[in-house]
Amino acid sequence: MQRLDHRPGEERLLTTADALGHSAFPGAAYTGPTDAQGLDRGTGQTKDRFIFLDELRGIAALSVVLLHASQLFGFRLTSQASLAVDFFFCLSGFVLANGYDQKLRSGLLNRVFLRKRAVRLYPLIVVGVALGAFAALVPTPVVPLTDIFVLTVGALLLLPLGLLVGQDAFAINNPLWSLCFEMVASVVYGSAARRNIHFWFEIAILVAMAIALFHVVTIEGGIGPVGFASWRAFLGGFVRVGFSFLAGVLIFRWNINHRIRAVPPQIPFFVLVGVLFIPFPVQGSMYDFICITVVLPVVVASAAAVTSYEKRPFAAYLGQLSYPVYIIHQPIIRLGAQFQTLTDGFIPWPITVCCTLFAAVGVAHIFYVCYDAPVRAYLGRKFSLN
Repeated sequence: MQRLDHRPGEERLLTTADALGHSAFPGAAYTGPTDAQGLDRGTGQTKDRFIFLDELRGIAALSVVLLHASQLFGFRLTSQASLAVDFFFCLSGFVLANGYDQKLRSGLLNRVFLRKRAVRLYPLIVVGVALGAFAALVPTPVVPLTDIFVLTVGALLLLPLGLLVGQDAFAINNPLWSLCFEMVASVVYGSAARRNIHFWFEIAILVAMAIALFHVVTIEGGIGPVGFASWRAFLGGFVRVGFSFLAGVLIFRWNINHRIRAVPPQIPFFVLVGVLFIPFPVQGSMYDFICITVVLPVVVASAAAVTSYEKRPFAAYLGQLSYPVYIIHQPIIRLGAQFQTLTDGFIPWPITVCCTLFAAVGVAHIFYVCYDAPVRAYLGRKFSLN
């Protein structure tokens, strides 16, 4: 069994003997894509106004799939895709503020808002946990069954119970750690959105969060393990989500995407790809800090400023598929890597890798069409959320 060492600047695979006493599950440094559907409702804008955000969301999600495949199959890939989590937190803040600021101030109950968020996220969380448990048990359990039970319960409740048994916080399907913080951010946002906060107070909070984030990335040596790798890193996750989510909210509230001139879509696209796949080694902490506090908010604001009224079905599809791909890809890639080990290389690993990646995307598509969308529609009708 192999485990990824999360130390900054390294993607070293450890043998079973090296990993004794540590998590038996490969880690992840990524959050799930957030829902941009309907983000323009009540704003007088057409949905196509922000369709480019869907496209970037899908591309970022696929970049993380490639990163995790490289970690689990052991091929080299120069990537800083752990920063995709911060892109998605920032995008989530922008999306929720755009979609719910006015509604919450007009009387939408906080419990209704949180119910909407749970309906959006939880159907696929259940699937992701089930697939993670299956991958941990097949062909043989990689950790004791009692630990798998604790990890499964913790993941379903979005609680970091893995840290209690010497694993990563959500080792059964590690990307779930970010959804824990996504729900925390939603709770805080839903409670605070009704308040009229002074402009300078918003700036003061953002600066304070940036200072705290600088200390977090300096202590951890980078942003990669923040949120799941240890109790200290988990607590640092509150700072991580706090800055990026607030930055996204303020991009909307300060109307930044309308104050800047419309930019060609190629600019935010290549900036995001450059951040996630910078082709040479970088100093982890300062690079991560600058990208999170400056570059990624600029990408979100400039992408939101892209004017496009053309129908772009592929961009919309990427946005729809990004969350299902994110939530199910790691267990499927883990199963593919285990298959490669069991067959002792009988099938060339490039073929196994390609088939596994196609399987991850295909299974995500099936779950989205046949499960996620229908279940969310049913729950929306049942709880009168539409």
